[in-house]
Amino acid sequence: MAQQKALHLPSLQALRSFEALARLGSLTEAADYLNLTRSAISHQLRLLEDQLNLRLYERRGRGVILTPAGQLYASEVREVLQSLERIHANLPDQEYNGHLHVCMPPGFASSVVSRHINDFYRTYPTIRLHLSTNREDETINQPNFDLFVVFGDGAWSDHHVELLAQPMYQPVCSPSLLNELNLNHPRDLTRATLLHLHDAHDWQLWLASCPGKHEVKVESGIHFSNILLVLHAALSGQGVAIGDDVVCGDSLRQGQLIRPFPERIPSDKAYYLVTPHSRLEDPNVQAFSDWLKKLLAGLAGPA
Repeated sequence: MAQQKALHLPSLQALRSFEALARLGSLTEAADYLNLTRSAISHQLRLLEDQLNLRLYERRGRGVILTPAGQLYASEVREVLQSLERIHANLPDQEYNGHLHVCMPPGFASSVVSRHINDFYRTYPTIRLHLSTNREDETINQPNFDLFVVFGDGAWSDHHVELLAQPMYQPVCSPSLLNELNLNHPRDLTRATLLHLHDAHDWQLWLASCPGKHEVKVESGIHFSNILLVLHAALSGQGVAIGDDVVCGDSLRQGQLIRPFPERIPSDKAYYLVTPHSRLEDPNVQAFSDWLKKLLAGLAGPA
């Protein structure tokens, strides 16, 4: 079977010259717009007309008018050039490929990143992303990771540190538990099971900010070693937990968790993006960092 010969298409410069002429109506203005000489524009237009075997325009005084064929062709050429501009605008500034290893807290990974991670994959399909969660006894000096999200005080002088989010603490529980216990005031927590992450520190901070006296036994309740266990227990109606608006944000917006009380306090820690200096210029690291900051900015606001 004989192969078809490739069509000999006009040059991009010839098409741009004709589009500028059609839009501006003047050889001089088209030349100025494309930063070419008037003779160069005329040459490109002659080549285009010879190749198409069509008369595309006629001179009228100091300007030009398009022939009917020229008007039709100009409309098609304009669409093609606009499409090429859109393609060029959507090209990534850098080449993204290879592996990227990111480590972050379990609650942040599960409740924030994992719920939106396919958006990153669709934007950067050539990056092989590996997400891991860290234990509290692990440090940010692990050489097998390119980037860290850390919940802490930001004091890592040997790394590049950027604040991601300063969360607010508040009690959270399931709607069914709120109705069951009729929680209207912090003193009503005496009827609830308190859910703790490790110890009573977060509950102590929040209760200390509440006006008036209360008889809540802050040490009572159930202690968990993992924030995911705390959140799952709260979602299942097992008790009331101290949650932050970052990790609990989606669950609050969807009504899976609610705030029984209006009092909120700023956390004494924050979420930070921590990058080894040797990885700062890596395009993959920059891509994930930018995506994560945009994600958190989009999720910010009332939950």
